[in-house]
Amino acid sequence: MTATITAEPAHMEKEQRLLNLICVIAALGLFAFVAYTFFAAGAVISTDGLFFIVVPTVIAICFLAVPLQPIVMRRVAKLLGTGDETLAPAPAVVGSKTAFGGTVVSAGRPPALKSWPALKDPKGRPLPPDVNRMVAEMSRPESSKQ
Repeated sequence: MTATITAEPAHMEKEQRLLNLICVIAALGLFAFVAYTFFAAGAVISTDGLFFIVVPTVIAICFLAVPLQPIVMRRVAKLLGTGDETLAPAPAVVGSKTAFGGTVVSAGRPPALKSWPALKDPKGRPLPPDVNRMVAEMSRPESSKQ
């Protein structure tokens, strides 16, 4: 895959090529079936016609996801400028500016969760983190909202 992980053995590369070949052949077969159905069905806008067009198309796209994954990952790496590095995002530095004009307050959690205490229901049980986040977002002053 990438140079930072480990080099795959030769038999693994052969297996990957065989898997890609099988997936591409299956996708092409499904697309051929869709084309045949499209031209031979007569009425495409029917329940059977739509079923025999949409379902094989979705399955063919799923088969194409396996061989296209390395290509897409290389393009994303090139777009991000990471080259052969892993695609993990760079850690945020506290006090640095963000892309949206804000400042990073804490590097792990949003400031709303860090500054708001955990809420409890009437029986004393802690509320889920998403409820705490929503309450913290709603209780922030209007000047800090975007």
